[in-house]
Amino acid sequence: MKGLRNLIPFNIKRLKRAIWSWRQPLTHIPAEIDSPISDLFVWRSSENWQTFFELIDISSFFEDRNWPNKATLIFFDIKGERIFERSFELKPNRRRSLDISLIVGSSHGEIGTFAVFHTTPSSRITEFEAFLTERGYVSYCYRNAPLRSYVHGNLDAMSYKKDKGLRLLGGTSFLRREYRLQYQLQSDVSYEFALGNPTTFPMNFTFKLFLVEGGMEISKKLVCLAPGEMTLEKIDKDSRGARRLIIKSNLIMARPLVFRFKNLKLDVFHG
Repeated sequence: MKGLRNLIPFNIKRLKRAIWSWRQPLTHIPAEIDSPISDLFVWRSSENWQTFFELIDISSFFEDRNWPNKATLIFFDIKGERIFERSFELKPNRRRSLDISLIVGSSHGEIGTFAVFHTTPSSRITEFEAFLTERGYVSYCYRNAPLRSYVHGNLDAMSYKKDKGLRLLGGTSFLRREYRLQYQLQSDVSYEFALGNPTTFPMNFTFKLFLVEGGMEISKKLVCLAPGEMTLEKIDKDSRGARRLIIKSNLIMARPLVFRFKNLKLDVFHG
């Protein structure tokens, strides 16, 4: 009987885990093995904002060659509508810093997303049925500060095949999930949260804010995003104390990009 009692909690844990994971992948896999994958990076372009991206020929890490490769950047506005694309030559084992704000310009709004697709993956990648994925570093400069704030890609969001087009890869759940921000919001700091919908379905997101002391809910907002669309939610300082943010949706992991402001100093990170 003792062994049976020990087995029951274990089986319950496995059952709960199965309910939360069955047919609910974090991201989907492209149908074509040579389809490159990219995160959806956030660009900001305005009088106060500059965005940069560190572009590297990733496939050259897997093979010895001296001929250049190519990467295609596809840009989207805040609604997820495709704006334009631009291709860049990549030299093996070299880094190329791109001024994304200069490329996007000022006629497409102040914020949107972009994806980076490497044209030719190494055969050493595809032979293992793996995908060349860009989750590199994007950096932001706020109000011409002398230093930029860097953040890496979040998760696989989109694949691209020239004859097949773009495909959103975000996974959805038939259960409503809570993503609890892995960070405590300070009372004397302002924040902005960038969150996109990398799935092929419209998605409802509920943003709830709670006081740390006492746990009282102090705000609640519902945001509906179309496939590929993003939102920028602002949270100002609050003298009542530190706060916690919970994002509820059918997205497998609704992890936002966090912009933290204090005394004109910027920090960017994934919550």
